[in-house]
Amino acid sequence: MTVQPAPARTGATSSTWRLWAAAACITAAVVLTVVAVGHTSVVLFRNSAVLTAVLLIGAYWVAKPWFVARSERWHRVITFVPMTAYIWAQGLVVVAAASFLPGRPLEAGLALIMIWGFHVGGGVREPTSFAFERLRGRLSWAAALQVTAMVYGTLGAVCLVRSLPVPGRYATAVFATCISVVLGIVGVTSLKVFSRVRKLATELDSRAQKVERCLERLSRSPIAERSQRRDAAEDAWDDLNRTLSNKVETGFHLYGTFVIPSEARKELEAVVQEAIANPGAPPSQEAAAQLGKLRSACSVKIDTLA
Repeated sequence: MTVQPAPARTGATSSTWRLWAAAACITAAVVLTVVAVGHTSVVLFRNSAVLTAVLLIGAYWVAKPWFVARSERWHRVITFVPMTAYIWAQGLVVVAAASFLPGRPLEAGLALIMIWGFHVGGGVREPTSFAFERLRGRLSWAAALQVTAMVYGTLGAVCLVRSLPVPGRYATAVFATCISVVLGIVGVTSLKVFSRVRKLATELDSRAQKVERCLERLSRSPIAERSQRRDAAEDAWDDLNRTLSNKVETGFHLYGTFVIPSEARKELEAVVQEAIANPGAPPSQEAAAQLGKLRSACSVKIDTLA
């Protein structure tokens, strides 16, 4: 009787424990957060925060090798987890702020303003992987998160005003004024943010299309006309490159979400420049493919009247 060798364990099977260990750490962190939010003890909250941070860091390091071995589709999903966790954490803070009302408006206001401050300070950055594939969602999420943060900040300011010692006969008037300010500021700024996104998408589509056409005309033009065609293609790329340098939801270059990461923009620039230098070569097809992805992501946001 011949003894059959035991089948070797695959890398996926042997690394499954990493996924379960990370899930256990994250679950424990969620439970600790819920317990801390439900109590008023400062010591418990501080200790829970430290332990939650340790658990989340441990979950990251344990799960990292498992993540690296996943497919492209898994990578697209998993690299968006931090943004999902950020939105979930915002919801927890809002629930905590609501629990302080109406008796403790000061604490509620500080919690809501903390969300706004964290967002303005950088928040959780968009993942830089799959730059063109994620652009369609980025144009929506960036604007929505910006407006949400403004709403929280304005409501937090209203709660702080409500915590001031206002005489009873003026309380109704002060509250009505605050609500009017909230509706005015949030309404106007929200419209401006979403209008900016639509204008940006329209400009990106128009300028990417111009680069595509310039490259196509350059590849079909006779040698005698190529110098002029190259100049036109370079000018078209410069216009597109400047537009790609904008932030999605804000005009401040130090604050906001990129259209595509700087690394992806540099790679696109290198491909386009090579396509200009060598008309009809493989870089021309690659540049056309990347520009096509850019235009496809912007297509749902096009508004020539924005």
